[in-house]
Amino acid sequence: MTVFATGPAGRFWALLGYLLLATCGARLYAYDVTVAQDGSGTYRTIQAAVAAAPEGRTATYTIFIKDGIYTEKVIVPATKPFLQFVGQSVANTILTWHDNNKTPNGQGGTVGTGGSGSIVVNATDFSALNLTFVNSFGDGSQAVAVSLYADRAAFQNCRFLGNQDTLLTYESNGAVSRHYFQDCYIDGNVDFIFGNAIAIFDNCVIYAKTRVVNPAASYITAANTPPTQRYGYLFRHAKIPANNGTTLYYLGRPWQNAAGFSVAAGNLSHPQVIFLHTKVGANEIQPAGWVVWNAGTDTTKITYGEYQTRYLAGQPVATAQRVGWARQLAPADTVAYTLANLFGPGTGTATRTGAPVSAAWDPATVAPVFGHYRAPDIAVSNLRATQTATQTLLQWNISWAMAGIKYDLYRSADNSTFKRIRSQTAATDSLYNFAASDALPPLGTTYYYKVVASKKKLAPHTTPVVPVVRGH
Repeated sequence: MTVFATGPAGRFWALLGYLLLATCGARLYAYDVTVAQDGSGTYRTIQAAVAAAPEGRTATYTIFIKDGIYTEKVIVPATKPFLQFVGQSVANTILTWHDNNKTPNGQGGTVGTGGSGSIVVNATDFSALNLTFVNSFGDGSQAVAVSLYADRAAFQNCRFLGNQDTLLTYESNGAVSRHYFQDCYIDGNVDFIFGNAIAIFDNCVIYAKTRVVNPAASYITAANTPPTQRYGYLFRHAKIPANNGTTLYYLGRPWQNAAGFSVAAGNLSHPQVIFLHTKVGANEIQPAGWVVWNAGTDTTKITYGEYQTRYLAGQPVATAQRVGWARQLAPADTVAYTLANLFGPGTGTATRTGAPVSAAWDPATVAPVFGHYRAPDIAVSNLRATQTATQTLLQWNISWAMAGIKYDLYRSADNSTFKRIRSQTAATDSLYNFAASDALPPLGTTYYYKVVASKKKLAPHTTPVVPVVRGH
């Protein structure tokens, strides 16, 4: 990696580096400080770098984060705008924590859903590139990976890993928030993209995982767009591949739109979610497409729409069974759904008392790489092992599917010396799910597994090790 100086000269080279990144994939960055667990950087933890960052910035302050698994909770205070996190690699630079909505807050209460975020961003103009954000709590409760409570947040080539409520996009102190996600991977299993911000998701993979509890059905989005806000969620060229189980997903359900929520009757949400040019896996989306929250849902206040939804193989998705209160958009209906319109002035307020947006925002002002095509990286997600009576089943998925990726499954009896036991290669760029089987370990022993994914001219990715314990 090439390192550039800071200051005015460094910023010139930063711009050049970003342009090179956008056009040829080179990893060239300017940065102000470095985080490295081995002590080779300015700080050992991400939170230490945030704590030392200057307040009141009006230009980007870049924190370069070397590869590693950073098990820590990160809070970005409102006084520190324009922080930018740049990971060394999306597959191996990982921020992870394990709070859920019931985690004690140390003051006699709980952190709540938003406070459970592994990273909670309260400052405007935050951005992140080449990072993985994880909430490792597991199933059974609301557990957020990224909580956004500020305007103008942008992410590129990032992964968001969780289960219920993975990504929260929310208002900023009563005023509308705008968030941008480009070339990202987001997974979860219940309402895992939710909130009331205006958010654009460009060319993102939305991986709706197999649900262990209540596996028949679940939900991708849960927007609670305020009635005074012109737009909500916009997905452009998203991919929603099938999972490796039987869970069928609804594209969304309307949060805080029905009686029973702790919202005044006149302030119930008017959820807005639009999918344009989406590609989906076979047997992944419920035929109805969308669903009410409960019997009190006011469908007249909901804007749900799709345009040219197709399967990953290219054929159109039959939409005749979609709910009657959602729309199949005509070409003329899609004209308004542009970045300039959603992120421009006059988009409304996020609450009844908030100030309207007065200035347009272009994510490219944060980093010129936004808005440019970026070739994907190899990043394996969700390696897990399941024991049956006779064998161990190993399953995983790829974050960004590519033909020609080779997957080697390795096994060890001592978590030290590994031997390759299986290999397979993706034949097409629409294969996301992979599996292999192995004999059970002998009674009273443990096998350890990892997957190494590789392809010529790309950096390989080795997953964390997964143990399989067989009791006596």
